[in-house]
Amino acid sequence: METSMAINNRPHADELWAGIGGHFDSLCQIVNEFIDNSISNFSGNNTMTRNIIISLVETAQNGDVTITIEDSGTGIRKLNEAFTLGSCAASESPLNEHGFGLKHALASANPKNDSWVIYTRTQEDMDAEQYKKIEAPYKIEDFSAKICKNEKWPGKLNGTGTIIRFVCKREMYKTIARGMRGGITNFRSIADVLCEDIGFVYSGVIEENKAGITLDIVDANGDHINRSVGAVKPDWEDYIKPGSGSQEVDLGNGKVIIEYQFGKINKKQDRKEFDNTTARKYYQKSMSTSGVEIRINGRVLCYNLFKEIWGGEKHNSFNYLLVTVNLKSKDKEALPKTRTSKNGLREGDEKLDNLYQWIRSNLNEPQKDVTLSDHETDLFEELCKRMNQYDPDPGKIIKTEMEVFISTGNPKDRVRLDLYCKNSYGITIYEGKKDITTSKDVYQLRMYWDGLVYDGIKPGKGILLAASHPNSVKELISIVNTMCDTNGNNYNFEAKTWEDVGIVIQK
Repeated sequence: METSMAINNRPHADELWAGIGGHFDSLCQIVNEFIDNSISNFSGNNTMTRNIIISLVETAQNGDVTITIEDSGTGIRKLNEAFTLGSCAASESPLNEHGFGLKHALASANPKNDSWVIYTRTQEDMDAEQYKKIEAPYKIEDFSAKICKNEKWPGKLNGTGTIIRFVCKREMYKTIARGMRGGITNFRSIADVLCEDIGFVYSGVIEENKAGITLDIVDANGDHINRSVGAVKPDWEDYIKPGSGSQEVDLGNGKVIIEYQFGKINKKQDRKEFDNTTARKYYQKSMSTSGVEIRINGRVLCYNLFKEIWGGEKHNSFNYLLVTVNLKSKDKEALPKTRTSKNGLREGDEKLDNLYQWIRSNLNEPQKDVTLSDHETDLFEELCKRMNQYDPDPGKIIKTEMEVFISTGNPKDRVRLDLYCKNSYGITIYEGKKDITTSKDVYQLRMYWDGLVYDGIKPGKGILLAASHPNSVKELISIVNTMCDTNGNNYNFEAKTWEDVGIVIQK
C-alpha cells in the first residue's frame, strides 16, 4: 500500500538570493546582463530610439560605486514574469533565453539584497502619468511594485524605459580590470576598461546601430565625463582561406546565417592614450586574445577558443590567428545554447559541436607562425624545415634530433644539438637563442663541436644564431677561433642573426 506525503519545496528568499548570486566572473558580465535586457527589448519591439546610459558615480567616503543602467525601451510590461526565477514568458529575443538573467545579475551585484532598485515606465504608465518602482529586498511572497503617480521620473531619458540601479562595493568594481597588466585600481581608469569591454562584447550590436551606449562617469571629486562606447574591432593584417563572408547553415534545428572572418591580426600598437574604439585588452595578438570568437546577433558569447575546436594546447605561434563567427537568427532554438550567465556556450550541445565542425571544415588545422614563438626550439624547427625544403643535395641530413657524446656509452652523457646539417659543403652545427646571446652560448657551441669530434665526426662550421649578439660574444668567438680541437683543427664559429637565415621575429 502506497501513501503520499507533501513536500514543502518553497525556497526561502534569502537562501535563494545567495544561491543564484556569484554566477559572474566580473562586474563587466553583470552589467552586460542588464544591457542584454535592454537590447532584447529594443529588438523585440522594434523601438525607434535605442539608447542606453550607464552611470558610474564614485562615493567619496569608501570608494563604493553607484551604478545605473537606463534604457529608452518600452518598459517592463510583464512584471510577474520578469521577476519569476526561470520564467521565459517575458522573453523578447534570443538574448532572453533562460529567464534567470535579471535575477542572477541583481543577486551578484548586490549580494546583501539591500541596495538595488528598478524603475520602469510603459506607454500605459506614461498615459497615466506614473511609473513603477521595484526595490530590495527580493521576496518570494508579499513582493510588490510601487506605483508612483505624478512624481518626477528619476532618469535622464524622457519617455518610456527602464532604470536599474545598485550600489557596487569597491572590490566588486575592481573586478572589471582584474588581471590586466599594471594593476589598474584608479576609478576613471577602470571605467575606461569597462568602456572597452562593452565595446568589445557589443561591437556587432553597436556597428549595426541596434543600440547606442554611453558611459556617464562621476568621480569622488565631482568631476564628470561622458564617453560614447564605440565598437572595438580587430586590426586585420590579412585574411586566410576562406576569408570573409557569410553562409546559411543548419546547425541542427533550423538555419542560421554565419558571418565569418578568418585572418591574421596585426601586432598590438603602442597606445599611449585611450579612445573609445582603441583595444588595449582585446585583439592584442597574444595567447589570451587570439583564436576563435563566437557571437550571436553581434553579442560575443565566447572568445579565445582553440583547443575546443582543433584539440591540442594553444601555443604563442598561433597568436596571429583570429576567426570571428557571428550567428544571426531570431529563433533561439536554431542557435547553440548559452550558459545561464551568458558568459559562454554550453559544451555538449549538438548545435555547438556542429558549429565547431563547420569551423574545422573551413580551417582544418591552423599553421604555426614560429616567428611569434617565445622559444628558440620552434625557430630551429622552422629553420630545419626550410633547409630541408630548399637544399637540393639529395644526400643531405638536416635534423634537430642529432645527439653527440654517443661514443661514451653512457646515455646520460648525450647532448642534443639545436640543429645539425650535413650536405655537400660539409657539416654545420647550430646553437642559438631567440633574443640575445651570452658568452655561455659560445661555449655551448664549442661543446657540440667537441662532442662530434669525440664521436669521430669532423665538423666544418659552427653557427651561433640569435636576434642580436653583443660585442663581447663576437670577441669571444674570435678568440675561440684561434684555438684547436683535439684533432688539431681550428674551431670555425660564426655569429648570425635569425634574419640572416630568413626568419623575421615579430617584436
